[in-house]
Amino acid sequence: MPSSERISQLGSVATNQVMREICVFLRNVIIARLMGAESLGEFIFLILSIRLLAMSTDLATERYILWVKRHEVRTALASAHLVVCGRGVFLAACLIGLGAFEANGISFSCYLLLAGSALLRGFTHQGYRLKQRTLNFRPALYVEASTTVLATIALYVAATMAPVLEVVCSVLLLQSGMHTALSHILSDAPYEANFNKQQLGKMLGFGWPLMLSGVTMFWSMQGERVILSAILDAEDFAHFSMLFQLALVPVLVVARIALTTGLPLLANSKNSAEAFEERLEKLSVATHGVSALFCIGFVLMANPTLVTLFGAPFEAETGLVMLVALAQAIRLCRTPQSVAAQALGHTDIPFKANLVRVSAVLVAVALLPFGGSLQLLLFVACAGEAAAWITQAMLYSLRTRRAPVCHKLKTQEQLS
Repeated sequence: MPSSERISQLGSVATNQVMREICVFLRNVIIARLMGAESLGEFIFLILSIRLLAMSTDLATERYILWVKRHEVRTALASAHLVVCGRGVFLAACLIGLGAFEANGISFSCYLLLAGSALLRGFTHQGYRLKQRTLNFRPALYVEASTTVLATIALYVAATMAPVLEVVCSVLLLQSGMHTALSHILSDAPYEANFNKQQLGKMLGFGWPLMLSGVTMFWSMQGERVILSAILDAEDFAHFSMLFQLALVPVLVVARIALTTGLPLLANSKNSAEAFEERLEKLSVATHGVSALFCIGFVLMANPTLVTLFGAPFEAETGLVMLVALAQAIRLCRTPQSVAAQALGHTDIPFKANLVRVSAVLVAVALLPFGGSLQLLLFVACAGEAAAWITQAMLYSLRTRRAPVCHKLKTQEQLS
């Protein structure tokens, strides 16, 4: 691929991730400004609940269809659709169950609207993602980023006229409908959702470590915030959440760009140990450099940004800002080897690293009865991120040192 085309595709990935995360953040700004911090705290609780359910049921089908051999793509895509559809039904049922008890004092209608959103997402055509096998990331930009932008605009208009949480959930339902419709329009393959025992078995083998990793990833990324949602009132919880979200947005953007571009690039060179290591080194240098810049920039700019967007009550203590920045910077440094492990099919490595990170959340929970402060919780989070990074590096090094990349892949193909 010519360098100009490669830059163009990288631009598509970056634009997609940046636009999505900025819009998610702007959504919080709109809710805080038009509906108040208390409503924002309730909305964040809803989003955390959805993400926990979603990550707990994610078999990474979108990564599996990029990983399988070319002759298996059609059956893999049909099996992926079956899994995604079943997952959508399950998520909808769980949300209706939460709504029946009006969890956290939020109305049943909000949960019902979000259940409809999850159900619609279950019928997404995964075919638009297949084009990423040839490093064509534009369809993902159109399906994901454009619907997020339109939904953010719609949210502002709707919340201006009726500043209630039900309106926000209605907009999310509309966004899911647009997302699913565009996915079908931009997919070349016909939509099929078939049962294929062999493909489902392979998908389960590939995806279950990533699903467990998703659960641990949720708790490693959001564990401290879940703890605080139980001990803080909605307004104080919203204040901390926006500091946390401000740090999370750039980290997620960079990590997703690294995963979206790095996974196919590394997977395409997995039969050449030299090319694989060269690409991994470039990815590592770029990611670690961005991590250092992020940490410095966040410490300097976090409070001015929070005050400008949300108002003076959202200003945070300097110590909290520094600890949040450090924790997220260390997390970002873990990305390159995580992507490399997935490209080689070693999906258990990110899971085990996240498991170490979750242990820090358990330590934080244990400290609460003894008067654990917010600063102490964040210090434990930093220590947990560092321990997870060291664990992941050791596991990856031991796994790849035991057998060269290309030799190990050939051995696995012979066994299968």
